[in-house]
Amino acid sequence: MMELKTARLLGLLGLLLLLLPVLAPARELAGVGLLLHAAAAGAAADGKAPPSTAPAQKFVLEPLPYGYGALEPVISSQIMQLHHDFHEGVEYVGTLNAVLGPLAGTGTATLPDLVGLVGRGGLPPDQELVVRNFGGGHWNHQLFWKVMAPPGSANTSRNNISPSLAAAISGGFGSVDEMLSRFKLLADGHFGSGWAWLCAAADGGLRLLDTANQDNPLMGVVLKDPCVPILGIDVWEHAYYLKYGPKKPDYTQAWLRLINWAQVSANYDAARRGDLAAIGAAF
Repeated sequence: MMELKTARLLGLLGLLLLLLPVLAPARELAGVGLLLHAAAAGAAADGKAPPSTAPAQKFVLEPLPYGYGALEPVISSQIMQLHHDFHEGVEYVGTLNAVLGPLAGTGTATLPDLVGLVGRGGLPPDQELVVRNFGGGHWNHQLFWKVMAPPGSANTSRNNISPSLAAAISGGFGSVDEMLSRFKLLADGHFGSGWAWLCAAADGGLRLLDTANQDNPLMGVVLKDPCVPILGIDVWEHAYYLKYGPKKPDYTQAWLRLINWAQVSANYDAARRGDLAAIGAAF
């Protein structure tokens, strides 16, 4: 009977999460979502209500570096608000705090540290699943917001590509145009939800690869030796469907206009220094 009640509760919570974007403005979702995720976690654990004392929130939803409408007409303000406030804020950050929040303050591991432990035996299995799905989602989106800039703005000019990044692109792909062409083909051809990445290997060379769901090249489930993402495009349907429908290639083509080359160059330099915090958790 307890299992049946728990299943019904989780089913209702899941339905509420699906309906929230329709029933309430996205900016109001964060607090509601945190409560739902906390309730779901408590119910799944033992069928009892979660403790009344809220755990410390180790993981924080950072504000966007621009307004919701700043990336128009490539990405609509509605998509940006739902994507940032609900998908990252409620789903990823909210779940991390609900499930891993009680561990906050018990260690000094940063978000990129935790993500890098996935697939390398450094986390208990239950925590690893949460970090892989929700920690990966949080880290990936922190990178995603930062590698975009308003179309036509100074940071999107290729003049901002640093000499070190330009040399790496030339050495690996021959030209920026060739790299972007391969990057777009990779994103267009990715099956299902996931990401396409440009990442920096330990030797400074660049690689293109795609990952499913919220996996990224820092994780041991993706690569034995981590490759640090410096540019990534979200090809989950929630990233583009409200504007482009099923025409993902139109989205990826338009998205290339948003690349913040100043930030991608800074990411490459940080990757070469081994400074993951400058790329992931603390922009």
